[in-house]
Amino acid sequence: MQRGRLFTAGDAVSSAPSLDGVARLALPVLWLVLAAAVAVVLLENPKTPVYDQAGLVEARLWGPSYPAPPRAFTSQLVVIGLRPFVPDSVELHEVLRVAAMLFWVGAAAWLGSLLLRDRIHFAVYGLLLFSSQFPFLWLSSELLTGGCLFLTLAAALSGAPVWLLGTLLALLALCKIEMLLVSLALAGWLVWKARDEGRGPAVHLLGSFAVVLAVLLAPGLVLIGWNYYFEYDDGTSRGFATFTQHYASLVAPLQRTPGPNPWLQPEVYLQRAFPGANSMSDVVFAPGLAYLDFVALSAARGIRKIGWLFSWGWLAVPVLVWARRRAGVGLDDRERLLWISFIGVIPMVLFAYPHIRYFARYYPLFWLLVGLGIERLQEAEPSSDEKGGRRACLVAASGAVLLALMLNGQRVSHGLAYASVLSSYWFPD
Repeated sequence: MQRGRLFTAGDAVSSAPSLDGVARLALPVLWLVLAAAVAVVLLENPKTPVYDQAGLVEARLWGPSYPAPPRAFTSQLVVIGLRPFVPDSVELHEVLRVAAMLFWVGAAAWLGSLLLRDRIHFAVYGLLLFSSQFPFLWLSSELLTGGCLFLTLAAALSGAPVWLLGTLLALLALCKIEMLLVSLALAGWLVWKARDEGRGPAVHLLGSFAVVLAVLLAPGLVLIGWNYYFEYDDGTSRGFATFTQHYASLVAPLQRTPGPNPWLQPEVYLQRAFPGANSMSDVVFAPGLAYLDFVALSAARGIRKIGWLFSWGWLAVPVLVWARRRAGVGLDDRERLLWISFIGVIPMVLFAYPHIRYFARYYPLFWLLVGLGIERLQEAEPSSDEKGGRRACLVAASGAVLLALMLNGQRVSHGLAYASVLSSYWFPD
């Protein structure tokens, strides 16, 4: 471990992809060609920003539009950085979509190159990402959040200086409200990993984290006041407003008689189950089981959507878990770091429900964990009586990944999502 670093390349990364000759250039060229094709498609199909994207492109450095934690702070910083070059909001929206896509793809590619040794695995990983249609996502803050997470993980795995890790963790914490939990969990694990190095790494990491947060958030406190941190402009709590709309959208289809639009009049549904509720504490501690009903509905919806998103890839998970358990192959630090990132799913279930667009930040991590599982199982030395069973598990896991890739390809070629992404803002959410 080098001075001022929590990881070194040797500690965290087994190897870069095993490339040689022409293959060394083939994979980067493949990623670049696919990214360029997506960029051309986005620019050739301009749209007017709507919903959260419309608010995002109006971010300003000073005044009441100063970036705020409830409104994707880090993404708004990106908008502010682009605005001098693209003053028009409609044009800025298109440039932002391309920039967010390139950042998401680039950060995911760097993280994958640090983790996957086999060039075929790395190529399949890239095809899965592009065929997922996440690069076409209409809400740029989701791609920027995912890219920031991948960049932070890659920086940690590549042995970045502690102060840089603290800075990236602070920016990650400001991407979305729930990413604060992810950022703190990653920071805690990195500090724990460096416990044998004394207090220095922990002080530098947490110190840079706190300083960056203070520098970025202090202007908003001065310009807007205390409600700046957790409330919208009208004083509505971000968490409570999010819960209210998502609760209403879940229970509206279950009503005996049709009610008002749950997204426009969510309070009608909320007050039936939680009379007088004005905060999340009122909801959580309300008498009865209404909140637990919501959590159950949210979790069920999330499982259904995640099953649709990863399709056949889920079959690889129990196969690899069973095979690795038999082979005595546990989790290494790289896998632990990726798994910790999934803690951000918990607030999704408790306060909203998992939209597919939220998984732009987890989709690459899932496939990287599957790829790592396959490679670590391949590297383990099997006993003579285990070779046949391990080979069968590797074939089954690899087959599940290829089936998922084929299903993604079918969705693209048949226009299930691709054509709709281009013609409207629809996304299977």
